[in-house]
Amino acid sequence: VILNVNKYNLWIMIKFILPIAVFIAAVYGISYFWTNSSSKGKKMIALGLIIALLTGISLTIYLIFD
Repeated sequence: VILNVNKYNLWIMIKFILPIAVFIAAVYGISYFWTNSSSKGKKMIALGLIIALLTGISLTIYLIFD
């Protein structure tokens, strides 16, 4: 029984805490590269973020309605 509780707690950590940590790391990384890039680099970062956002929204909508 204790083993099942520990597996459940691990699953909760992976499901909730890990995405938050990844999000914070991604925001920090983007901020770091944004401040250290040129005008052309900023345009490339913005374009990449727009493409990633559109891909994520499309994939989410596809998975919800599939």
